[in-house]
Amino acid sequence: MSNVAQYRSRQVASRIDLCRYRAQVCLARLARSWRYFMERLSADDAQRIMLDCRASAGWHPLLVLTVEDTLGQARETFADHPDLPRLIADGCARVGDKWESYGDELYEARRWAIDVAEGCAADEGIMLTRLDDEATAATEEDAP
Repeated sequence: MSNVAQYRSRQVASRIDLCRYRAQVCLARLARSWRYFMERLSADDAQRIMLDCRASAGWHPLLVLTVEDTLGQARETFADHPDLPRLIADGCARVGDKWESYGDELYEARRWAIDVAEGCAADEGIMLTRLDDEATAATEEDAP
């Protein structure tokens, strides 16, 4: 095969790959939009939609408060509790709507969400155990 024919065949293959990629992206968006319409979005779908819409909406966030990261930070403070993920999600939702940044923004936003979750837990009669309280209790038990 001559060089011209090879070049042309690579061009055609490249265009076919590009069309296939665009079709896959379009079908994935269509599937996400259908799940959105049917109110069956997964967390990944919702995040993908938010990312897809950022430029159109003019959003360019420098910091992102996520339930997952805040839950990780909360687990450094509290012992595991079955209601902790829900409480942290509620705290993040409340803080995310009211947050104004002034310094160490992300840490403080997570801290505030954790405090809100702790208050919600107290209102619901749920006892969250602070890890530093457990360490203090263990030290006191070991002392003669």
